[in-house]
Amino acid sequence: MVEITFINTALFLLLSVVTSFFLNRYIYNVFSNNKILDPITSRSSHKSVATRSGGLSVFLSICICYAIAYSTANLVVDPYAFLGVMFMAITGIADDFFNVRYREKFFLQIFAGIIILQAGYTIDSFHGIFGIYEIPSGLAKTITLFVFLVIVNALNLIDGLDGLAALILIKFFLFVAGIVIINSQEMGLFFPISVGAVLGFMAHNFNSSKKVFLGDTGSLFLGSIVAFFTFYILDSSNDLVIDSFISRPLFCILVLIYPLTDTLRVILLRSFKRQSPFVADRIHLHHRLVDKGYRHWEASLMIFILSTLILIANLFAFQFIGLFFCVVLTMGLLVLYYYLFFK
Repeated sequence: MVEITFINTALFLLLSVVTSFFLNRYIYNVFSNNKILDPITSRSSHKSVATRSGGLSVFLSICICYAIAYSTANLVVDPYAFLGVMFMAITGIADDFFNVRYREKFFLQIFAGIIILQAGYTIDSFHGIFGIYEIPSGLAKTITLFVFLVIVNALNLIDGLDGLAALILIKFFLFVAGIVIINSQEMGLFFPISVGAVLGFMAHNFNSSKKVFLGDTGSLFLGSIVAFFTFYILDSSNDLVIDSFISRPLFCILVLIYPLTDTLRVILLRSFKRQSPFVADRIHLHHRLVDKGYRHWEASLMIFILSTLILIANLFAFQFIGLFFCVVLTMGLLVLYYYLFFK
């Protein structure tokens, strides 16, 4: 087994941050010089020149650092997972440049999900939720594919505020790293590489004059990575340390609590208005914060802190009150947050 050392982790984190930072600056200039700009519309939160080059920069940064880690530190990721994630990145690049229609993009997401399923990790158990444990293979693959679509599109839908998607992704990678590395150190260096790439992007995402967005390339690429590690955690064949602290399904929901709850809320509101669930508007919870006067970094940081507090509260409480009351606790905190901060 490959040993992940602090030095290796720090070196690849630094390498990824530096690579991402300079690639983001370079590719921004390429996009800007060729007038490949994000249009300013009534929904836009930016008033200056911006590009959707962040996702491409993060994608290339992770690929470069992955190649170095693969050849020097024996970083290993399942080839089917790698292929499916790459396909999602290519889909995002096509969408950012040519505006792929949502039906075609949805079909391509399904295709990428099927590829990732070949890695062998599926949601084959509910781990006691509703009293259900083992799930038949066909149903498990169907549920896994559905969850893939939910996660990828949830991250795509919330990518409308500076730093928000980046902070949510960093939170996910940090919490999941502690679980995965103990069980499979071969994939361990992927987490500092991913965190570093997102950090390098954030420096440009908060730039007021030369702003960079993730775009569909970033949200689809990183969303598919998040989905893969979610399947890894929920696959019952993996013995994980998390079982001693909290329910696996509850943990996966909590670590993605904001994109999941906000997307569910938006879809319900749009369906009530008889609109397409994927129509563009400004009814997201983070838009409420901006409309109330919060700056982007303040709103994003608030959502990051509040969602992290819910996760930590459940990690401490689960051993004492169990799954049902943790769900009640989470619902209560969500209602409290809504009336205190978002209403």
